[in-house]
Amino acid sequence: MRNSNIVKLDSKGRVLIPIHIRNMLKADSGTEVVIIPDKDNGHMKVLPLVNGRTAEIKLLLKDLPGSLANIANILSEYDIDIIMSESRTLARGQLAEWDVIVDTSNFNNGFENLKGRLLNSELVKNVEVVRK
Repeated sequence: MRNSNIVKLDSKGRVLIPIHIRNMLKADSGTEVVIIPDKDNGHMKVLPLVNGRTAEIKLLLKDLPGSLANIANILSEYDIDIIMSESRTLARGQLAEWDVIVDTSNFNNGFENLKGRLLNSELVKNVEVVRK
């Protein structure tokens, strides 16, 4: 079975993902996808957000050098893989927010445990987890 296909955009810019690729990725009708463009090389990645395997974590944190790296290390301790993220400074040197879409395929410690660990880090002021 082929793992790739050449497909065309329709007149509305939509792409049909062939059934064998959807099956391989466990992406059903209604599955949300993240499209990550790379304008430098003209490529894009399409990542399915599969139910039970992905989540969005919204963090409110101290805006200090190294904060994101420290929090990313905590996520890696829990075998959580970052798919994509976006961060914003709300008050320079004081407050920032970080929205992270993660793969939780190897995560089995429970989100309440993760939330507690993040809040005990003294960097995180609030955590919201939205399971996909």
